[in-house]
Amino acid sequence: MLKELLSRKKKDDSSSEKRTGNFREVPEEDMLRYEFQDLLFQIIFKTETALHNEEDPLEIAIGVMKAACELYDADWCGILTADLQTQVFIPEIWYEVGLGPMKETLFNEVEFTEEFATWVQHLMDQEPLVIPDIEAIRKTNPKEYEAYKRLDARSIVGVPFGQHPLGFMVVRNVKRYAEQYQPLQLACFVAMMMLEQIRRARMEKVMYVEERDDGKFHIRYNILGPHNMVIKGHEVCEQDLSHPNRRAWIVMLYMVLHKIPVDQQRLIEENWPDEPESTARNNIRQAIFRMHNDLAAYHDVKVIDARNKMLAFSDDVKVTTDAQELEDIYQRTRKMPDGNDKLMLLEKAFSLYRGRLFVQGEADIGTWLYTYTSHYNQLYVDITSEMLALLGRNKDYRCIMELGPRALEIEPGIQAAYYWVIIAADNMGNSVAREQFLKKAQEELIEEEYERLTELLTLQKH
Repeated sequence: MLKELLSRKKKDDSSSEKRTGNFREVPEEDMLRYEFQDLLFQIIFKTETALHNEEDPLEIAIGVMKAACELYDADWCGILTADLQTQVFIPEIWYEVGLGPMKETLFNEVEFTEEFATWVQHLMDQEPLVIPDIEAIRKTNPKEYEAYKRLDARSIVGVPFGQHPLGFMVVRNVKRYAEQYQPLQLACFVAMMMLEQIRRARMEKVMYVEERDDGKFHIRYNILGPHNMVIKGHEVCEQDLSHPNRRAWIVMLYMVLHKIPVDQQRLIEENWPDEPESTARNNIRQAIFRMHNDLAAYHDVKVIDARNKMLAFSDDVKVTTDAQELEDIYQRTRKMPDGNDKLMLLEKAFSLYRGRLFVQGEADIGTWLYTYTSHYNQLYVDITSEMLALLGRNKDYRCIMELGPRALEIEPGIQAAYYWVIIAADNMGNSVAREQFLKKAQEELIEEEYERLTELLTLQKH
């Protein structure tokens, strides 16, 4: 894009230039282009110098907005994200000349798309929006004209971004170079990367409470899919240990899922009913001892207190699981309105599910595990279905084609995943993928589910 902006236009007719003495007369069109390119270069250089050592993503985004205002001689620049499902625009980051960043703005906290029909159309088409003079739409779109009057906007230039998130970067009251929207696209690219960093950091704060240095031994026990522990950043897998110790991993699993001190007798009855109780108790004690030895390289604390008939985690230990995190995140999303923040959380929960509960060791466990396996499997189906539906409403077919097949690889029976992958393949013109997944759905779904799928696809098409 910079090459396009800064390249010199070849002249077909060199005789169009005139000379006056020792000076060459340059056509006005060329002169204006040279001035624009020179100013653009100076502003890019000045902005890069000012932000070269800046690490705060908000300050970097504000810096490029200042630069945009300077180039276009505009008085306001900002990013507005859109949710076409709920039909709203939301100002995220902005800068106003004379006031500074994130000060009181004429934009409402939430703007409704019905007042900005032109924006919606350009957003859907992913085309730049250039309105050099709002008087041009006074009669054709009076509602949007009134919105501009409320916003003290006499001219507008905006460039769309999408699909995740979706929205515009806008400059208001442009006094020059209104038709040259390419530099704004460059600024938008930088600002959107910064916005993504800000949103990620914000969501991490929402999802996780910062852990204080409480002196406890923290263990992350991942039990969805292949089981492992993460301790001080190190991943410990059962199969990598010198003496694999399946019984201790099962004891840990039983304890984290029941969330209360565990009676050894009940533990034995539900997992090793064919062993004499005394033998089973000794085997449990030995398994716990070996696990403590394996973990001693990371911490000398004893993870499980087995000094009486009840098994409990030691007071000096804190054990968390990916399963509990997945459930916590999903429950949080159920209280949120549809939008990009909710979608981000759903994608996080989706990524936590790596397969069926304790998949590599479920054959060694009693039937008590089935209830938990079904529960987390259904959670994954619900999360996947809701996530793909939100992506579908945003028409983010690329993400659907990335996440949908991954979901079906883990759980082939998700009807909603087949539906959205086929829809996405259709809209992307990928007939091969469409037929492939339609055939796979017929093989994996029961007859009633497949018939329902084809009915939904037919309804959607018409």
